[in-house]
Amino acid sequence: MKRSIKPMAFFEYFLLVAFTASGSRLTGSGRQASRTRFVAAMICGMLLAITCASTVLADREGGEQVPAPVVQLSPANPPVAVVNGQPIKAAELDTHAAATQLSPEYALEDLIDLMLVRAAATEKGVSAPARAWNADERAAVEATLAKALSLDVAAPRVLLVVDHAWLKDAEDEQERVDGRARMERLRAMVAAGATIPDAFARLQLDGTLWHIGDHEEYPADVIPPEARDLPPASLSGIISGDGGLHLFRIHQRKQILPTSDEIRGPLRDRLRRDAVIERIEPSEP
Repeated sequence: MKRSIKPMAFFEYFLLVAFTASGSRLTGSGRQASRTRFVAAMICGMLLAITCASTVLADREGGEQVPAPVVQLSPANPPVAVVNGQPIKAAELDTHAAATQLSPEYALEDLIDLMLVRAAATEKGVSAPARAWNADERAAVEATLAKALSLDVAAPRVLLVVDHAWLKDAEDEQERVDGRARMERLRAMVAAGATIPDAFARLQLDGTLWHIGDHEEYPADVIPPEARDLPPASLSGIISGDGGLHLFRIHQRKQILPTSDEIRGPLRDRLRRDAVIERIEPSEP
């Protein structure tokens, strides 16, 4: 450890040297010689003071420097996972967790699946919105992608929304002939703009052998082939089958996609099989 002279010691040491050097003046020696020695002592003292001051400054400037602490700042939006070289950022995870109400752990796995589905859809030429998907859009993309990958998953189902009239065949032949005539009158009224339920009510028919349905839903494959492929707003002809006569007014065709569990599980397994997925643990603060 270097020692330094306090500034007050400069002045005290200077006086000591000056008065010692000029001692003959105080004891009655020659006046001229005393002045000369006194001036010389003052000069020596001043030089000594300057030297000591320089030493103090050198000590201060040359002392050990305490290095400033290094503060490492974490990125504001660090990646939480990397999927085939593409990062998923923390902000994306937060947004997805809030939108899906999933825990961060499950939200991350869902984001990984979404990234893989988007990449595979692009590769296979599957049409998909560039923006964020809603649940129906995602299900449609996944179903189409599963088909493109030849995965063994349930096929989409078609439901038909229809007005339906059915007349059971009577045991008596003449009653069957009369029943067809009534069905033809019913159809004519529907073709003119009435609904099947309204037309039936206006005809005031005995409903014992009849079934009248208003906006019923049927799987397409249980509708007779003559009616199942008709477009909405179409009116079928009178169709024989199932022990009676049918008449259909088609209101709507619905495509019912397989549930997400029916498709997402096999699709997830297939896409993750060849993927490189790295989950990044948060760094310690």
